[in-house]
Amino acid sequence: MTEQTEMNMTFFPVAALVVLLSPAMLTGCATTPGQCDPNHPDFFNNVSCLTSGAYAERQRDLESRLSAERSRNRIFTALLADLRSERSAVGRDLKSKQASLQRADANWRQLKGSLAAETRTNPALATRVRRIDEDFAAIEAAKVAERDALANQVALLQQELDAGIYDSVKR
Repeated sequence: MTEQTEMNMTFFPVAALVVLLSPAMLTGCATTPGQCDPNHPDFFNNVSCLTSGAYAERQRDLESRLSAERSRNRIFTALLADLRSERSAVGRDLKSKQASLQRADANWRQLKGSLAAETRTNPALATRVRRIDEDFAAIEAAKVAERDALANQVALLQQELDAGIYDSVKR
């Protein structure tokens, strides 16, 4: 064998070893899970990430974040269900209070009509009916204010739903 052939035979295994071990040598470079994105087309960085365990750590981090997001999603889903339940209850309460107010108003008008003739001849009764009328008007005004507050709550909840605040919860 010639000296050149002998040198080539010695050089080739060394060169092959260097080429094959260079990714392993690069794994000594510090890579963090944040730097390890499998979608990034950097071969040496990806090899480093794979051999250093950064991909596995990145996967654990992503799975942990996913689990936390799913947990938040369950909480928001429960909140949305509570809000919808509250909205429904507020609507039922509003209708119930409106019906009660209408019945009381009708009963009062009927009673007041039956006392109309007597109040003209009896000033004490007229004063008493006037006070009851004023009290009823104050109660009615309070009920209207309460109804308006409930209607505002319903409108606010509807605006939040329409704005999509809870859309991510639906998924």
